[in-house]
Amino acid sequence: MKVVGIPFVNALGIVGAEKAPRKIFTELGVGGEIIEVDNSNIEESIEVIYKKALGYFDERVSFVGGDHSITYPLFKAFQEKFEKPFLIVFDAHADCMPPMTEPTHEEVIRGIIDDGFDPQKIILVGVRKIEKVERDYLNRVGVKVFEEVYDLEACADYVTEKAIGHDIYVSVDIDVLDPAFAPGVSYIEPNGMSTKELFYILRRIFFMKGVRALDVVEVIPKKDEKSDYLTVKTAAKIIKEFWAK
Repeated sequence: MKVVGIPFVNALGIVGAEKAPRKIFTELGVGGEIIEVDNSNIEESIEVIYKKALGYFDERVSFVGGDHSITYPLFKAFQEKFEKPFLIVFDAHADCMPPMTEPTHEEVIRGIIDDGFDPQKIILVGVRKIEKVERDYLNRVGVKVFEEVYDLEACADYVTEKAIGHDIYVSVDIDVLDPAFAPGVSYIEPNGMSTKELFYILRRIFFMKGVRALDVVEVIPKKDEKSDYLTVKTAAKIIKEFWAK
């Protein structure tokens, strides 16, 4: 099982997530591989991530961000490697703002769709902050969104039934969790999922034969210090669960 760190940020001046890969590697007790990027050159870095990613999908692979913008080049490469790609995203935010030239962490899902990926092959889970322009877009293209997960079993059933038979990429923005469980993030959003709820659904997904790749993004180690790196530890546990299955 390969784990790859990507200390990339494209977040309109917000920094901190670039420190996460090595911190999470330490928690995992692994050296890990790092894709070196130049955060002062966004276009070049996206191309580097994309080209490197093309060589990683011969086995199950987990990526550690960095912010959520890493999913854009990673999933672009994923689509080229697999015939039936499917994207499952856990996130507090819809990430569907009108995209810039290179989608930031606020536009990554819309960027993927606008590039031609079938929105019916995307499911968003745990979203609780959606701007009007994003909601209008999601309704128009028909992405399935679970804004509040009241029935874990029903949610997990839906996700796994839709994804079965596909090549599955799972993206976990750690802020999908309630701040009580993941305080080390850029944007605190209340009323999120508990770790128990998140891991129930993830375990159901990770047991699926078609799961090929995982990314875990948006951990800010500096903001996690006061909680004894609770967010870092949870991110590492997600990766361990992925390995275990």
